[in-house]
Formats: sequence, C-alpha cells, structure tokens
Amino acid sequence: MSLINQMLRDLEQRNTANATSAPKLELRPAPHTQHQRRWYWLIAFALTLPVHYVWRQTHSTQTEQPAVAAPAMAPPAAPAQISAPTVPEPPKVTLPEASPANTGGTEPAAIKTEQIIQSSKAVEPEVPQPPANAAPIPPIVAPAVKPVKTQTPAEQADALYRRAKTGKSAPMIDALLRDALQLNPSHLGARTLLLQTLLKAHANPEEIADFVQESLQLFPDNLLFVKTQAHLYVQQKNFAAATNTLEQINPDSVDDTTYLSLLAAGYQQQQRFPPAERIYQRLTQQQPEKAEHWLGLAICQDKLNQTQAAAQAYQQALDKNTLHADVVNYIKQRLSALN
Repeated sequence: MSLINQMLRDLEQRNTANATSAPKLELRPAPHTQHQRRWYWLIAFALTLPVHYVWRQTHSTQTEQPAVAAPAMAPPAAPAQISAPTVPEPPKVTLPEASPANTGGTEPAAIKTEQIIQSSKAVEPEVPQPPANAAPIPPIVAPAVKPVKTQTPAEQADALYRRAKTGKSAPMIDALLRDALQLNPSHLGARTLLLQTLLKAHANPEEIADFVQESLQLFPDNLLFVKTQAHLYVQQKNFAAATNTLEQINPDSVDDTTYLSLLAAGYQQQQRFPPAERIYQRLTQQQPEKAEHWLGLAICQDKLNQTQAAAQAYQQALDKNTLHADVVNYIKQRLSALN
C-alpha cells in the first residue's frame, strides 16, 4: 500500500510539474470555420422570418381592431331635398410597428402599404352616375295650401238671415235674427223679418216700439217701420205723432193702402179735411169694395159742405153691407139730413 501511495504521489507531482512548465495553449476556430457559422445563422433567420411576420400580422390585426361605436339616434327628418349622396370616409388604419427583424429589408413594408391601399379602396362606395341622356329630376314642390277664407261679421249675419228665412220654429227664427243683428245691426232683411215675427207673435208693444224706433234711426224712410210706428201712435190716440211719422215719406210717391189709410185717418182726426179728402179719393179708386174708404170720404165731404158728393159717398158705404150697426144708423141719419 505504501508503495502504491508513493507511486501516486510521484505521478501527481509529475503532472503538476508538467502543467507549470508547459506553455498554455488557446484554442481558436479557423477563420473559414467562423464565416461558415455566420452563414448558418443567416439562413436560419431567413427561414424563420416569414413565420415571424405572419405571427406579427395576426397579433396586430387582433389587437388594433377599431372599437365599434354604438349607433346614434337618428335626428328628426328634415324637409325632403335632393342632395348628392355623401361618400363615407375610409376607416383610419394604424400601421403596425416594424419588428426588429424587418429593419434590414423593405419588402414587408411594401406589402403592408399595398394591403392598406387596397382596403381603403374597398371601403369607398361607388356613386352611381346618371346616364348622359337622362332627364333632370324635377324639384319636389310642396302642394300649395289654400288659405281658409274668414267670413266677415256682415257675411256671418247674412248666413244667419238665410237660415232664419227657411226656419220652421218661431223661437229659432227669433234667435237667429237677433244673432244676425248682433253681428250686423244694419242688416235690413233681418230687421224686417224680426219685426214681422214680433208682430205675428203679438209681442210686448213696448218691445216692438223700442225695436221700431231703433230701426227708424238706421232706416228713416223704410215704409214698414214708418207704418208700424204710426199704427202704434194711433193705438195710443196720438194722431199728431202718427201723422208726423207718416209724413216722413212723400204720400204722392206711395201707393200702399195701409199707409194711405193711416195718413187719411190721422188728417181726419186732426180736422185736416182737405188733405184727408184727397187721400180718400185715391183709396176709393184703389179699393172701391172697401166701405171704410167710402165712409171716410163721405165724412170729409160732409165737413167741407159738399152735400151731394157726401150723400153719394154715404150711400156707397151703406151698399157694401160690411159696416157695424151703429155705423149704419149714423149713415142713415146723415142721409136723411142731407136730403
């Protein structure tokens, strides 16, 4: 064992001496071997470059998709107008950052730019062009609105008057005519018809008198209003007022027998026999069958001492057989006195 140990120590010392005395050797690869290794790395990088580019394209497309905006509420529809269709702007495309692997060449960037141009062209809509010989589109014109004609108060009153003329109910006719006169107080037809309605309905004499007085202020020469007021004065035994009212119209221009009878009776009551006698002469010519006209003429002629003419007029009145018994007795007495 000691011998073996001695041999191992000698061997170890020998190796140590050789290591310290021998020069250090540096292993370096040969120059041609170093260039070959660089070409290997370039070939490997070139082979992995398409895979890396495809991965970058997929990753950038997924991460850079534009957010979809929520649809906005449509504004209220504007009036119909013809306008050219608007072309929407192409979506903004963000170019992906170039990877360090692409810095050495320009081919991937050229491919990316061409794809962006093609995508923007695909987004632009095609605007249809009208044919060259197409007729121009006429503008849209809104139909004209016919203005509503507003009736004047006079027209409204006339419409109410026409309705009253065809009415069947007296209260309805009265209400329509009063409404018409509220709108147009100078409506002669409405005033005339309302007065006739009041007289037919035997309305209050004071109401009739007030209405007639108001009507005469607007139409002083109206024959109906004049006769009505004169008749009201005769009923009140106010013959002077009746005569003054009737004389507002020239008697020579009037042939109305009611008007002439009222005027002749007014003259006779006022002892104005000459004008009364002239009017009774006209009445006996217009209505010879009326005994009242002959009696009035006989009284006027009797007062004027026209004896023979008065006797003839008394006899004409007696022959009609339409007078009251008291009047007949008076005529007989006057005939006895004149003969």
